[in-house]
Amino acid sequence: MTKRKLARENALAQQQRQAMIRNAAIAVVAIFVLGGGLWYVIGETRKGEQDKLRPDTNPNEQVIADEGRGHVAEGTTVNYQHYPPSSGQHFERTAPYGFYEEAVADGFWLHNLEHGDIVILYNCPNGCADLQDKIRALLQNAPQRRCNLVRLLALPYSKGMATPISALAWGRQLDLAEFDEEAILNFYKRYEDRGPELLPCPGT
Repeated sequence: MTKRKLARENALAQQQRQAMIRNAAIAVVAIFVLGGGLWYVIGETRKGEQDKLRPDTNPNEQVIADEGRGHVAEGTTVNYQHYPPSSGQHFERTAPYGFYEEAVADGFWLHNLEHGDIVILYNCPNGCADLQDKIRALLQNAPQRRCNLVRLLALPYSKGMATPISALAWGRQLDLAEFDEEAILNFYKRYEDRGPELLPCPGT
């Protein structure tokens, strides 16, 4: 074997060793990156699931027959089969989250229900400042859910109300004879984000 051929083979072997070392280094980095990413995804998924824990169904809940959905012009009178309605035709706009002292047309907050929001109705024609204060406090202290929002509305309502308070989700109703913060929050955690039409979070 000539010196030139030997030198060429040594150079080739060195290149192969360097390539193996480089590939091994890339593989190690890839494993760390992939493992770290996987760990992050698993952690975030676990955190998300913890944030989204769904309490058991309240035995007093009612499943209300779905009356369909679709948009009608604002101000249109829609007759529902069940009152208070928890599904059916509604307006194109939703009602902002929060507490209301004045009535809000069904067509607005039904659209909220379609998006997976929760509506609390309270019926006290003779005044109920204490109940209103409790509901306000509940909204202020309720946990943020999807999109880091408290997706709750509370407003006065009377038609079809058999109890002073009803919590509504799309196709679900929980009637309460008196204020029960735990029952309302459990209903909220159970059905928030479970409407038939979900929108992406703002900014995504």
